[in-house]
Amino acid sequence: MKVLLVSANREHFPDPVFPLGLAYAAAAILKAGHRVSVLDLAFARDPQKALTDSIRRERPGAIAFSLRNLDNAAYPLTRFYLPDYQTLIRTAREAACGSGSRRSPLIVGGSAFGLMPGPMMKNLGADYGVAGESEEAFPALLGALEEGCSPQGIPGVWCQSQGKEPSSPALFPASPAPLSFEGGAWTKLRPARHLFNLSRYLRVGGMANIQTKRGCVFRCRYCTYPLLEGRDHRLRDPDSVVDEIEELVRRHRIRSFFFVDSVFNLPVSHAEGIADALIRRKIRIRWSAYASPSGLTLSLLQKMAAAGCDGLEVGTDSAEETTLESLGKGFSTGRILEVAEDCRKIGIPLCHSLIFGGPGETPETVRTTCRVIDSTRPMAVVAMAGVRLYPGTPLGDWALSTGEVKTEEDFLSPRFFIDPAVRSFLIPYLEEFSSARGNWILPGVVPPLAPTTQRIIRFLGYKKPLWHLLKYGVFKNRVYRDR
Repeated sequence: MKVLLVSANREHFPDPVFPLGLAYAAAAILKAGHRVSVLDLAFARDPQKALTDSIRRERPGAIAFSLRNLDNAAYPLTRFYLPDYQTLIRTAREAACGSGSRRSPLIVGGSAFGLMPGPMMKNLGADYGVAGESEEAFPALLGALEEGCSPQGIPGVWCQSQGKEPSSPALFPASPAPLSFEGGAWTKLRPARHLFNLSRYLRVGGMANIQTKRGCVFRCRYCTYPLLEGRDHRLRDPDSVVDEIEELVRRHRIRSFFFVDSVFNLPVSHAEGIADALIRRKIRIRWSAYASPSGLTLSLLQKMAAAGCDGLEVGTDSAEETTLESLGKGFSTGRILEVAEDCRKIGIPLCHSLIFGGPGETPETVRTTCRVIDSTRPMAVVAMAGVRLYPGTPLGDWALSTGEVKTEEDFLSPRFFIDPAVRSFLIPYLEEFSSARGNWILPGVVPPLAPTTQRIIRFLGYKKPLWHLLKYGVFKNRVYRDR
């Protein structure tokens, strides 16, 4: 079957993100023998025209959309992407009919769909959806469609019954079996980057993204990673990861990388294995990653630095004990201070990610977190006001049980929780606290960087995460408030 894959993500802050998940899906269906073309809308001037032209030119047997995010998860400056997705689905339907491809099914997938497949199917009007990992379910769905068979029995596939009115679609998962996160298909694949304009992403974003594992063993109360990737680690072989890096260095002369694992440093043995392979092969690159204070030991940091690590974005969330416990973080304030000191000793720049306003937050817990984080002398701090609520997470379940959110469909439109004790206090305080410092970014409160400034920085060849520039005072005070 000829398949048109559409990357619908058009968000460019802090940088345009290469559609790694769709590249893995493309690799899976290529392996299954399907013909693949790609339309990446990230840089399209007119997405609807680009989509229409592509469908009329390619005349695909199926059209599949990758939906990365529902929104930017920032409050109060929230950007909601669902209306744009709805427009694309309508455009594709019209273009397919106009090109004579009336029977081309529309398929949706990606993390935004996987979080709420039922409500998303209802609101998008697609024919099929793939929730969770696509490397096995997507080829199976295409195979069933090609053979004219029902997709029932394929875990993760959702269907919209034919012949129903759009106002009341009949939705059903194709299989009653729960999603499986066993990882066999994914760990053996290499993403099909050649189908995309990788050079443009490198030019405007600076870094190549790499995934070394899936799954998250943590129990953070707000986090969706366990829902999207499973609760157990599924690891790629470290030598396979470094093979991929080495190929990108050789073919594209890439020297800057970002590990997109939810937490890079766990399991410790896996992180050490990747660092050891980079050191052993003498691959001279610089890289950053997401990390947790848990398991981030001095010896691991030393090995990571020797392997080229030049920055960590640490999911600290808070630096006050009761708030850490309320968020389900599993580490203490003391651990945060130890990690900060170790990073300073070794020379690895540190960026704290914070989330304020969760259940039990008070003005005093906010002040404590700000004071403690400031004392660690980080290179940067990214602070979010309010916690985005999602179904299936402990905090989302709590919101449903208390009436904070009425139905699962209500989660589609961005819903943020801010404890009543700090609703009027939180944002003014964070603005005041951050304005006296040059290294605090409040993405949902103050736009930290104008698109034009961002493009100039990348055009000039800067390849590190943009938060590294805070040490130079580039965004300090009103400069970084450029709208």
